[in-house]
Amino acid sequence: MNFSNIIILLTAFLLTLLFIPVLRKAAVYFGLVDKPGQRKIHIAPIPLVGGMGIYFGVTLTLAFIMPLHDEMVLFKNPFIATTILLIMGVIDDRFDLNALLKLSVQLLLAHYTFMQGIKIESLHGLFGIFDLSGDFQYILTIIIIAGVINAFNLMDGIDGLAGGIGITGFGIFSYLAVLTNQTQLLLIFIALTGALLAFLYFNLSQKQKIFMGDAGSMMIGYILVVSGINLLQNAGISGDLSVVTAGVVTVLMIPVYDAIRVFRGRMKKGKSPFFADKSHLHHLLLSLGFSHRSVTINILILMLSLIMIGYFFLMKNGITWSFFVTIIILIITTNLLQYFQKLNLWKSRIKKMEIHSEQF
Repeated sequence: MNFSNIIILLTAFLLTLLFIPVLRKAAVYFGLVDKPGQRKIHIAPIPLVGGMGIYFGVTLTLAFIMPLHDEMVLFKNPFIATTILLIMGVIDDRFDLNALLKLSVQLLLAHYTFMQGIKIESLHGLFGIFDLSGDFQYILTIIIIAGVINAFNLMDGIDGLAGGIGITGFGIFSYLAVLTNQTQLLLIFIALTGALLAFLYFNLSQKQKIFMGDAGSMMIGYILVVSGINLLQNAGISGDLSVVTAGVVTVLMIPVYDAIRVFRGRMKKGKSPFFADKSHLHHLLLSLGFSHRSVTINILILMLSLIMIGYFFLMKNGITWSFFVTIIILIITTNLLQYFQKLNLWKSRIKKMEIHSEQF
């Protein structure tokens, strides 16, 4: 990383660090807080300002460097969609919007993004498929963008997880941007990384804790998926195109797979896919006695492991094998965690029965 990139990272970090304390006070005043409840472990209201802090820190940082870079990809048309998602997320954090309304807005923004020319034009050999027809480009782009926004939102369940995945994702994307000589995207990823590091400083704090909120998780999810599509589009005929494809897919794989698995499980029980429960990957790990930080670290290790394994199989067997192997690892991992969760539940029930019988 050269000196100018370090300056961008530090600028975004410091600006976000300055914005968040001000936003914390405003959030408490306006009631923009996550209140304690049955599914919450915190006992005091926590300000939901992480998303706004990241947004302001990154936006101001990019505004400083705009005169030097006229083609800042995410600072033009997708910036409008990012802003709308942030505003909707803030309103949702405060008033709890209807899930169908949020999905409708996400689909409209996905359509808007497609119309700006940001779209999935090819699968680059995944499943043996290359160029897609116009209709398939549209359908796949809309589903992927809206899906990742929701998937990332659902992963934001414990301290450090959404921020950690975001930093890891943008770190991998930074490498891919360097690999394919996409300087503009690299600068955006560096700024986002700096802002997310500042967010984690508060998110992991005991005295000044904040949450990212729906505003932040939906915004980061949108930027990740749109960045991934941009990387694929601009990689062009580069010899590293298959590496970029594998990198983008594996970065987004855990949130997307976990969301699909959870939605499927809820519908099998006859419930709405948006019904809140404790079946996500981080909930499975928490049920086994891991702390929040341990869960976050383990999921990030899993994410990095999938990326390395995916890259290995990509080099040896091609992108389709890389995809299938990483999916199989995720299936085995979640099934094992579910098995141990049920085992612990039965142990707990048997222990209660033994205690109850001793009383009589």
